[in-house]
Amino acid sequence: MLLALEEAKNAKAGGDWPFGAVVVKDDKVVGKGHVTDKSGGDVTDHAELVALRDACRNLKTNNLEGCEIYCSNEPCMMCAAGIFQANIGEVYIGVSRDDLPRLLRPRKLRIEDLAQDSGHEIKIQRGLLKDKILPLFEDIKKK
Repeated sequence: MLLALEEAKNAKAGGDWPFGAVVVKDDKVVGKGHVTDKSGGDVTDHAELVALRDACRNLKTNNLEGCEIYCSNEPCMMCAAGIFQANIGEVYIGVSRDDLPRLLRPRKLRIEDLAQDSGHEIKIQRGLLKDKILPLFEDIKKK
């Protein structure tokens, strides 16, 4: 999760929101990324999708079974779908949307709801390094 935090810091330094993600297999980083949807102009360049693309390239497969993903923030619906399609079995989340009510609107669906609806079995753990990730949002104003 420390590497996902570093990716989040890289995103913020580049003018984007502090969202970062890292894909790990057998205790080795196989993919990493941070959001560049604002600075790069591609709406799909969310941290999780960038990290998934990197992992798929590095492993030369689109089946990431046996991998886990560490996300500085709760994945959106688009990113959750990518995680499910890649067959990732474990998701570790730092900050949830509920932790940032002044910046992010609440959602009726969370990644757990989407996983249940899709039939994808997944282990989800929340709150990792939350105390280190939340300060990255202190100076951000709602856009």
